[in-house]
Amino acid sequence: MDQLQLNLKSGKLVGELAISGSKSISNRVLIMNALADADDQFSNLSTSGDTLLMLRVLEQIKTCAHSRIPLVVDARNAGTVYRFLTAYLAVSNGLWLLTGDDRMKQRPIHPLVDGLRSLGAELHYASHENYPPLRIKGKQFNGGEVNIDPSMSSQFASALMMIGLYLKGGLKIRFKSKPVSEPYLKMTANIMQEFGADVRWSGNQVEISKGEYKVENYHIEPDWSSASYWYEMAALSREANLLLTGFTKESVQGDQICAKLFERLGVKTIFEKKGIRLIRNQEMTKFFEYDFSDIPDLVPAIAVTCALKGIPSKFSGVEHLRIKESDRILSLKNELQKIDTQLVKTDYGFELIPSKTGFKKRQLTFDTHNDHRIAMSFAPLFFKFGSVTINDPSTVNKSYPSFWEHIQQLGLAAVEKI
Repeated sequence: MDQLQLNLKSGKLVGELAISGSKSISNRVLIMNALADADDQFSNLSTSGDTLLMLRVLEQIKTCAHSRIPLVVDARNAGTVYRFLTAYLAVSNGLWLLTGDDRMKQRPIHPLVDGLRSLGAELHYASHENYPPLRIKGKQFNGGEVNIDPSMSSQFASALMMIGLYLKGGLKIRFKSKPVSEPYLKMTANIMQEFGADVRWSGNQVEISKGEYKVENYHIEPDWSSASYWYEMAALSREANLLLTGFTKESVQGDQICAKLFERLGVKTIFEKKGIRLIRNQEMTKFFEYDFSDIPDLVPAIAVTCALKGIPSKFSGVEHLRIKESDRILSLKNELQKIDTQLVKTDYGFELIPSKTGFKKRQLTFDTHNDHRIAMSFAPLFFKFGSVTINDPSTVNKSYPSFWEHIQQLGLAAVEKI
């Protein structure tokens, strides 16, 4: 197994950093571009592994659309890629076998499949009911009204929304319950509208008129989810004055709320013309509580920060983290135990109980559980322990391939393969 050891060089987080475009925005834009059969260029496209995978498979699909045998499309463990492609391939003429890695085959897909089938799409489970892989016969089918359970993932609804323009009569989606990660649905609607779609949101439903995307060159804002790990490092550092370029208050990403949440954990955000400046301050809450239903990707960075700051915490709205790249609740629980911190199930969610004995400098090794967010949330512990080892560090390529390079670039730690 590959390992990286991070050895502290400086307790000061000072400098300037450019983070690539949002993975979530990039993958939505690429699907809309493919539906429009356009060939536009997008500035600041995400460099994440998931977006590179999306680019590659969309080109593969375009090239092999008229094959008489099913084309195998492998989405690996990329949730957005798999779910968005499920809807995209359902309306793309051809025969497809959409698969993924072992973990993807454990992640439910049935709410989206049920919704597509109710509209007339032809999808069949190739192995186990309700789970990937899927056999798909792409074809044109009517729109109408569809009911969907959005309690597992907002990506099911986003996938349906994006193809809604291309269904006869358009599409009305009714939500059976309040969607998790609702800001991601609003992000989908916002980008669709940028590209000329008629999207109307009312109560528990969204309606999309028939039409087509008018895709134009589009600048993709930097990724707030990736920024959360720099907020974490700012909170754990001795001193911080870090400029993250390109970020603005006018973001379509729900994760921009990390600026407000980390203010309670000792990090002040100053919005400047060039980006956001993270400043370390001494004012912190003595207790942290939040409902993460809308912003699940921020849980790892905030949970680890609270643990290291000795802040007792309550986290609700996090059950859907169990079907991410790993069972993210279990992954956090296992790794937090290594620093004598408990994550305990309660009636409302989970309670984080920090170590009562404090933290002594010692060598620690953290497992990533094949989960990029676990890797990046535990890496900053070198600030507290002087040195940490990360197993399977390449997992960060999924969303933030420059992460280790950026740590070295700012002179924070020596990053060595062992």
